[in-house]
Amino acid sequence: MKNSALWVFVLLVVAAVGWYVWSAQGKEKMMVAPTTVTTTPAATSPGTKISPTPTVPPKTINMEQVKVSGQSGTAMFQDEGGKTKVTLTMIGKKYTAPQPAHIHVGKCPTPGEVKYPLNNVVDGKSETVISVSIEDLFADLPLAVNVHDSVEKASVYTACGDLK
Repeated sequence: MKNSALWVFVLLVVAAVGWYVWSAQGKEKMMVAPTTVTTTPAATSPGTKISPTPTVPPKTINMEQVKVSGQSGTAMFQDEGGKTKVTLTMIGKKYTAPQPAHIHVGKCPTPGEVKYPLNNVVDGKSETVISVSIEDLFADLPLAVNVHDSVEKASVYTACGDLK
């Protein structure tokens, strides 16, 4: 009987050690260090352009209301691979008709001729990509972003902001 009890004890110890080893190996598999995956651009055919990662930080200018229009906002300029995305966000008075917007030569409050047309502001927003780099745009100052009341009232400015 003593011999049987000894064998039961040995089997229990072997089972416990086996379970411990098996459990530790399972934890090791679950605790594998994360790997870093490096990707490379896919092969491209000749003449295909790969857009570079934007290197120029976005620039934002404030647009102040003109006279008592009740509208102000911001114009954000972002690098788009050699072009510039211009995003206008207007606040204050809500205009029901689409509002023309442009980048003009000159400074606020009375800028000159249109240099770059922008998409109309609708519901306080406009987004346009213009075919000039952000570096060239901000090197060609003085320029101003101008929002107009409506197509019919293009001579009435609601908001203006100088590029700096």
